[in-house]
Amino acid sequence: MLEALSLEQHTLPKNNMYQGLGSRILESMPAPAFSLIFPAVILLSCSGPLLWLDTQVLPFRDSWQASPDQPWPGKEWYANRIQDWEIKDGRLRCLTGQQGPAGRTVHLLTREVGLGTKPVNLSVTIGATDLGPLQDGSCFGFLFGMGGNNIDYRATALVQQAPAPGGGILATLDSDGRLTLRDFSQSLQEKGYWTIQGNIDFRELPLLAESKQTFPIGLEPIRMHLSWKDGDLTLKALAQTNEKDLIQTQLEVPDFAREKLAGGISLFSARGSKNANTGFSFGSFQLEGAIAYPNRTWGPILGSLYTIARNRNGTRTLRMTIQHPILHREDVPQTELFLDGQDSFLGVYQMDGSFTSRFEIPLQNHNQATPFEVHLNGEPVYEGIIRAEPKEGQPASLALLSCLKNQVGPLSWNPSGLWFPHNDISRGIRAQDPDLLFFAGDQIYEGDITGVDRRSEWHSILDYHTKWQRFLWSFGDLTRVRPTICIPDDHDVFHGNLWGAGGELAKARNGITAQDAGGYKMPAKFVNAVHSTQVSHLPPSQVSSFIGQGISTYTTSFVWGGIDFCVLADRMWKDSPTVGAPQLKFKNGWPQAEDYQPKDADSPGLQLLGVEQEHFLESWAAERLPDTWTKVVLSQSPFACLHTLPGVQKGDQVVGRLPAPKPGEYPANDIPVMDADSNGWPQAARNRAVKSLSRAGALHLTGDQHLGTIAWYGKDDFRDGTIVFTGPAMGNTWPRRWMPMERGKNQSTGAPRYTGDYFDGFGNRVTVLAAANPQDDGRLPRLLHNRSPGYGVVRFMPSTQRITLEAWPRWSDGISPGQMFPGWPLQINASGRPISF
Repeated sequence: MLEALSLEQHTLPKNNMYQGLGSRILESMPAPAFSLIFPAVILLSCSGPLLWLDTQVLPFRDSWQASPDQPWPGKEWYANRIQDWEIKDGRLRCLTGQQGPAGRTVHLLTREVGLGTKPVNLSVTIGATDLGPLQDGSCFGFLFGMGGNNIDYRATALVQQAPAPGGGILATLDSDGRLTLRDFSQSLQEKGYWTIQGNIDFRELPLLAESKQTFPIGLEPIRMHLSWKDGDLTLKALAQTNEKDLIQTQLEVPDFAREKLAGGISLFSARGSKNANTGFSFGSFQLEGAIAYPNRTWGPILGSLYTIARNRNGTRTLRMTIQHPILHREDVPQTELFLDGQDSFLGVYQMDGSFTSRFEIPLQNHNQATPFEVHLNGEPVYEGIIRAEPKEGQPASLALLSCLKNQVGPLSWNPSGLWFPHNDISRGIRAQDPDLLFFAGDQIYEGDITGVDRRSEWHSILDYHTKWQRFLWSFGDLTRVRPTICIPDDHDVFHGNLWGAGGELAKARNGITAQDAGGYKMPAKFVNAVHSTQVSHLPPSQVSSFIGQGISTYTTSFVWGGIDFCVLADRMWKDSPTVGAPQLKFKNGWPQAEDYQPKDADSPGLQLLGVEQEHFLESWAAERLPDTWTKVVLSQSPFACLHTLPGVQKGDQVVGRLPAPKPGEYPANDIPVMDADSNGWPQAARNRAVKSLSRAGALHLTGDQHLGTIAWYGKDDFRDGTIVFTGPAMGNTWPRRWMPMERGKNQSTGAPRYTGDYFDGFGNRVTVLAAANPQDDGRLPRLLHNRSPGYGVVRFMPSTQRITLEAWPRWSDGISPGQMFPGWPLQINASGRPISF
């Protein structure tokens, strides 16, 4: 049932340089020992057939007594959600008794119950976090038996809130005093949702067993025992009265198969105190007889992002951001970066809600791979490699990634319904072995797995970290060994669509929603915390450092590998169409008016990139630096609206309901749409941006659209601009398509009908060269693969002055060229134009 530990999960030996395809580093650092004491214990023991060596079975004890007060439960554990748990006064406390997210969990990462013959004993003390009566439907205890064959332990660590396949068995003491075993592996959802189902009454789950007697709730501390011996399962709850009398309730289940017990283990808290609306607290955790996986610890450094960049003045700098877990607000961890075991540099901890430390170091040996090690408070805790920058004339490669949804559709805590931790994407990228990663936005979705938490600014910041940490857990092994460009998009800052309006605070007014009014719905502290986690390792902003309500900027340029890069924030200054074009009555980016023309939405004064950023782009486009041979612009979204839907639409609600065409099928009446979330609007500002890219001869790399495309910008004429390559989404719920019913003009011979010259929905000239449209080819799970997920690869060949664009399906091996999406690869020249058309 449980996967064997692979060689890839071992840390490379010291000074073992990163070489070859598929190599990676994973951390394996010793964990500080904690012990613990607490009110309410659960104990579990079992035996069964041996599948693993007895030497793999190691006891585990944890006491949060030795831990400082902080949200992070320690590197042996994973909390769902960050804002729902804290260590305080030596207890691990669940802070929420909310109905919606009832079913909070903290998973033990480094142990699993196996199918061996050794007994297993699990114990944990449990008590109410606050005094007073409990909410109806409250329960506490643990989940066990989660996961299964070929299920990544990180996916199992997300089990919470809603039962589904892979969810195991729930053992709890309920608010009515009953000990119960309930099936947590049968989904209650018959259809898909953007977030998992909430507000579940766990008493309605299939009952496997319950105690005949009731236990006196309110009597603490409680000790619960779960023991398995000779096929009989016994669950007990015990406590002492003030008179030291022992109170006990139990249930027995004969013929309980050991296979039901095997798997992951987590603590479980649902609802709780009626007065304080808090959950339950845990302590004195002990586990014997489970299989040890010491390499599964996560922390105390959760990930790193770094860049190597030559500045405009010719100096090269290594900039690195390392991500800490959520610590006490007053804690200031001391970090030190060692390069190749010799030079060391102190990090600067950021007290801005990002929980990051930064390093900025002049780099001399940029053409040589250099191991690094991070020390925390004097102890080595994390390692990686500074990848060599390609030398002059050497080829270089970049992976283009964006839009990372973890789950959609009917819930399963396994790969059929949970895409996290995206091992197929990681395997493909390791096979490609790119020199540089570009994450173009939507690294997180605000309502992914659990709904967005807007109870307060601080809750929202911690909710962002819950989702950001999943991104790092998925791709941290890639980013620790190669430079990474990462820029936020709308969902990263908790928007469905973002019209940044120069960074002002968005406010609803006159019947207009806050989002449609323009600006950022979230306060500057939240947005800046997001920026600190994602972009603080980039070279400094080359426009005003702060704008609007005090939001930080990150527009910049740098040279790497002989390529001149420009990074744009193409939504930060963008005007709202609702405000900028009131005559079209835009709602959520879609015009509601009747009888209008695309040009009616335009005005020369409307902003896309903003005045200052436009000027920066114009200046960068005109500049030619020595030792560079091509230019590349990196931003969130293409300067076109490459999206079709059936007939005239006033919104995109239909997108998620459209069936994916079978191979060779084509929708009958699709036409280009006007979606102002795209950067096809505003048109005049779009044309100015296209003109600058044309002057630069720059390839444009983007994400956002959930549709992999290659298009050739046109301004005054078709094909008078440069190429834009929009990468496929890694995983998405909104499968856009470009399948207009009219065939494009001036197509290449034998090209698909959706290619050629078109006017997009806003009347912009664009020549479509390739599109990875949704397609139902029978690959499972359909809700993932029908939407054409994947990633892009860009290969730079300075010796031939050629650039090759590739788009790879998520399921591909990353090696076989025949597995690319149809229409790829495509070669362009150093000036951003196709070699042939």
